[in-house]
Amino acid sequence: MASNATKTTPEATQKPAASQASTAPESTADSSETEATTPVQSSTPATGTTSSASPSTSASQSTLSPLASGAASGASLQAVPSATSELPAASRKLFTAIDAGNLKDVKTALKDGADLRVTDDAGRTPLMRAVIVKNEQIAKTLLDAGSDPNVKDDYQESPFLRASANGSTNALQAFIKAGANVHQVNRMGGTALTVASENSQVAAVRILLRTDINIDQVNDLGWTALHETIVLGQGTNTSVNIAQMLITNGADPRLKDRTGADAFKLARERQQSQMLNMLQAASNR
Repeated sequence: MASNATKTTPEATQKPAASQASTAPESTADSSETEATTPVQSSTPATGTTSSASPSTSASQSTLSPLASGAASGASLQAVPSATSELPAASRKLFTAIDAGNLKDVKTALKDGADLRVTDDAGRTPLMRAVIVKNEQIAKTLLDAGSDPNVKDDYQESPFLRASANGSTNALQAFIKAGANVHQVNRMGGTALTVASENSQVAAVRILLRTDINIDQVNDLGWTALHETIVLGQGTNTSVNIAQMLITNGADPRLKDRTGADAFKLARERQQSQMLNMLQAASNR
């Protein structure tokens, strides 16, 4: 698989302002194990155009969990700008087909020589675009054709990280099987487990826990996946379920964040009685 993407920009697209999202908290049909939580729905890239259009700034921002955005620390995040040049016709057709969800046209574009390493104006490869629009069939087709799930865009997201956040479990499993780097982190220092946990993706968390991913990875804000599950999960049944899975697989509830709060204190401060009871029961085993 290619390690570096060739950055090019389709005609008639506008460079978005720096997205503040590191992940997209959307749930999909593949995450049938996830209990009812209601993440913010995101907009998908424009479709049916003669040139590709990358997701809008507002769409990226609407999909952000507060912690992932760095909002809690007041971080100002900037995307690294991509190079600007015209996309070849086959690549332009490929992006358009992906945005339209047209698998037949995707395969045609690939036969016509579309380069899987080219990127849109946000540094996103065709595979990344397929993951963003949550079309796992197209994503699998691109992966089988040689796309790299580890290539990051201008916002330091990769198809592997985004699939974890989206709960796109079929794509996630395919990426891991194809050699995705499970130790990869986003621009806030969070792993795929971090973003899956903070976005309440139970099935994705379960898949990632079968790998050797660092369960207690501390991100740039000083939080682990367990901390984020408590703070961002708001004490829902799903967040308690994820927290229990993390602890069962070795997460340390006594690790403290930068304020000196461990998982118990975070749950207590937020009056999450169900979460606190689970933590206490797990620690007494």
